[in-house]
Amino acid sequence: TKPNGTLADLMPEIEKSFGLTNLSTYERELLEGAFAQSMLGREARTSDEKAYLLYGGYEPLTVTLTHILNNRAGLAWASYSHTGVPVATFATGSGSEMFNGYYDNTDIFKKISAVMGFNAQVASVR
Repeated sequence: TKPNGTLADLMPEIEKSFGLTNLSTYERELLEGAFAQSMLGREARTSDEKAYLLYGGYEPLTVTLTHILNNRAGLAWASYSHTGVPVATFATGSGSEMFNGYYDNTDIFKKISAVMGFNAQVASVR
């Protein structure tokens, strides 16, 4: 059975949740293609090289929304791969002794904050 609903049905929520308004023709085409793939379900989705380059094995609509936000913010990511493996870190200068070794990526933020004299507490959402 073909799922009911269209991207147009989701646009008010996308605009509200992601702040994505005034989509370009290109952005809308990307979202339409991603929406169509998402509605197919994981087993029926296209799994060729182009699909991997577009979605990286993630949920197509979600990753496309993220890509559009990243592009608008001027951000780029080199890979879809991300692991919890400790990152080799080395530094020179003030506080460098804190960085020579392997650390979880979140520890690097804490170390940079400490060297800069910031209190590295995570704000809670109310």
